[in-house]
Amino acid sequence: MHDLVAELHPMWKRYLPSGAEPPSASQIEALLEPLSADAAVELMTKLAADNLIWPSSKLMDRELAHHTVTRIVKWLGPGATWWTNRQGSSWDPVTACTFDGVVAGSDGEYLAILIQVGED
Repeated sequence: MHDLVAELHPMWKRYLPSGAEPPSASQIEALLEPLSADAAVELMTKLAADNLIWPSSKLMDRELAHHTVTRIVKWLGPGATWWTNRQGSSWDPVTACTFDGVVAGSDGEYLAILIQVGED
């Protein structure tokens, strides 16, 4: 996940305070909490469909988002491990952006990451 955040960071730089840097890999790892597969589907659906800053501004049809993330969770299988930085309406930032939400899952071979960032 750190590699993805580091790769995307330059794209977000215009929205960030001057000198802002992404957290280190160990910082990101410390921020993530385990998540059940069902909770991963629910949270990924929300992150794919709803804008973090303006919830009434939809990013994707909720039904399509749910179908898509359900397929991803099923593809990784019941042995996959899932993590998030979000706990209810609060979160621990894994980027230098004001708002972010991430769900990551792995079956030990493949990794799926859904991340949404926002600036107000």
